[in-house]
Amino acid sequence: MKRLAGHAATLLVIASAAVAGNALAFFTSSGSGSASAAVTKLNAPTISAATAAAGGTVSLTWGAVSAPGAGSVAYYVTRDGGEAAGTCPTKAAPTTVTSCKDSGVAIGEHTYVVTAVWETWSAVSGAKTATVTVGEATRFTVSGSTTTPAAGGSVNLTITAKDVNNSTVTTYTGSHSLVFAGASASPGGNAPTVANASGTAVAFGSATALTFTSGAATVSSTKNGVLKIYRAGSASVTASEGSITTPTPLALTVSPLTASKFVLAAVSATPAAAEADDLTITAQDTYGNVATAYTGSKSLVFSGASASPAGNAPTVSDSSGAAVAFGGATAVAFSEGVASGAENDGGEMVLYKSGATTVKATEGSVTTPTGVVVTVAPGAAAKLVLSSSTTTPTAGTGFNVTTTAQDAYGNTATAYTGSKNIVFSGASASPGGTLPTVVNSGNTAINFGSQTALTFSSGVATPASSKNGFMKLGLAGATSVSATDGTLTTPTPLALTVAVGSASKLALTELTVSAGVIGSPCYFTCAVTALGNAGTVKAKVMITDSAGNVVSNVGAAKTVNVTTTGGTIGGSPLTVPASGLAVTGTPFTYSSPVSGSFSNTITAASTGYSSATVSATK
Repeated sequence: MKRLAGHAATLLVIASAAVAGNALAFFTSSGSGSASAAVTKLNAPTISAATAAAGGTVSLTWGAVSAPGAGSVAYYVTRDGGEAAGTCPTKAAPTTVTSCKDSGVAIGEHTYVVTAVWETWSAVSGAKTATVTVGEATRFTVSGSTTTPAAGGSVNLTITAKDVNNSTVTTYTGSHSLVFAGASASPGGNAPTVANASGTAVAFGSATALTFTSGAATVSSTKNGVLKIYRAGSASVTASEGSITTPTPLALTVSPLTASKFVLAAVSATPAAAEADDLTITAQDTYGNVATAYTGSKSLVFSGASASPAGNAPTVSDSSGAAVAFGGATAVAFSEGVASGAENDGGEMVLYKSGATTVKATEGSVTTPTGVVVTVAPGAAAKLVLSSSTTTPTAGTGFNVTTTAQDAYGNTATAYTGSKNIVFSGASASPGGTLPTVVNSGNTAINFGSQTALTFSSGVATPASSKNGFMKLGLAGATSVSATDGTLTTPTPLALTVAVGSASKLALTELTVSAGVIGSPCYFTCAVTALGNAGTVKAKVMITDSAGNVVSNVGAAKTVNVTTTGGTIGGSPLTVPASGLAVTGTPFTYSSPVSGSFSNTITAASTGYSSATVSATK
């Protein structure tokens, strides 16, 4: 520039020219005296390297340029005229960095430009090209050490990161969280897993941290990709991380292990007693897969069900159709791990005892951890069964008799319910004339041989509050009580032994007369008519219970005094022995008047007992 001095001058400085990538500037000043003007510039940066790498990345470096004035120069990067990515600064947010890594770069040649920026000035570098041959990872390939593992076995996986051209992305390294899919849990609930980089088994569907080296994750010491799969059959294993998926899954065919248990299923879970119920028996491995190698005739032993009350044993038919009782060896034909009674392999089950039962099967070490639960319904009522609160009731003392309707197999016939008219039989009147009775549901004592209304609930008439089966018998000794509703009967009567009650009454025995008629009954009281004059009545006296059964072993001899209102008595007092039957050893003799009509009462009395009487008339 030229120096101007000695006069006022105005200089116009034009700053608008950019030559060869450099920005030029012109400055002005005015005033008197002398002045100077200078032109400066913002130099363009130079890209020193644009290096492509596998995985769709390009690393850029460029030289820094100096600012024309105060402050720093910032930069931004463009790729093919558009925004770069990764760590590269953008036009909207330039920075002072002089290197960056562009990412997500497609395979092919790309042109990069770096622009320097200072205040409102900018300077553009020359273009630099980079060629990407391996793009970013877009998919995984999954391979295994075997494609035919056994259930519960291990498969060493190799997972490789690939770009769109199926090239290995060697820069895909370090820890990555993959999610595996394509295999299901076994029937026993064992989920498929993959061991992560630390050796922890992680279930499919959860993030599994694996370490990649040069684009691949491989197994090392049972870590970093060991697959465990438990469900037999086919599986298609995939891995994914975000948008990276497995277009072609790893196809596996998993074989079951040998049989370790049986699983039983019944056609009906609620069969009726004696109804055929087909069983399906499945041999499974420890993970619940069907053990398809378990085939041919096998000798199974069934258990869990009991005989019915009538003694009918539960059975399962063998493959020849023969019914074999539970606990016996039963030949059953299996095909690929399954035997079905419906296919005549053997397995038609018949149960007779009503109620819930759990049926199991075993063959050597193959057992049934959880049996099939079957609830057997009783059949229709076929008989009545009597049971007693005591088998040795006391004469004249009530006791409870329960009446139960049963099916042909001894199960309670629960459908037999409501009010039923039952007729009891088998017991006789006592010596004193006491009839056997049963109190009905309405609290009325009904004699044996008459209809007795009893209320049944689920097949059972249960006595309560001295009714609905409260029984009294008078005759001491053994007896058998039966019942019928007109259709159902008692195949086996209720056997009872009735004990003599407490001593309470005097009764007459071996009564004879010289003439006349002895009325009936003649026990606690007797009537003799047409005896005639100078006639005689002879009888012994015994001590009985309230029903008239003679007692024994009274403990001490008892005195019986016999009196009359007319005529004479001979042989009184009488003696009842202390032991043995309580009967006087000798009789008394009553003699009627020798003439005229008479009506006399003869009384036998002993302290503590009700008296016995005879009326004698002419």
